Amino acid sequence: MNRYWENQSGVYDPTATKVIEKENKARNKEVHDTISQIKNILKDKDLVLIKRMVIKDKQTKKVYK
Repeated sequence: MNRYWENQSGVYDPTATKVIEKENKARNKEVHDTISQIKNILKDKDLVLIKRMVIKDKQTKKVYK
């Protein structure tokens, strides 16, 4: 099943789509919060982030920049 909005028969599945999108949104918030925490730690230590952070989610294999 390559496209999450289709079921095994290849038909659009709105229920599965809503659930998957909700989970993705929650995971994106977790990653955003983690990046914010890292930046706050650096700030507390009088350090500055010079270049962009690149983070890969082990669960979803998604890369965040």
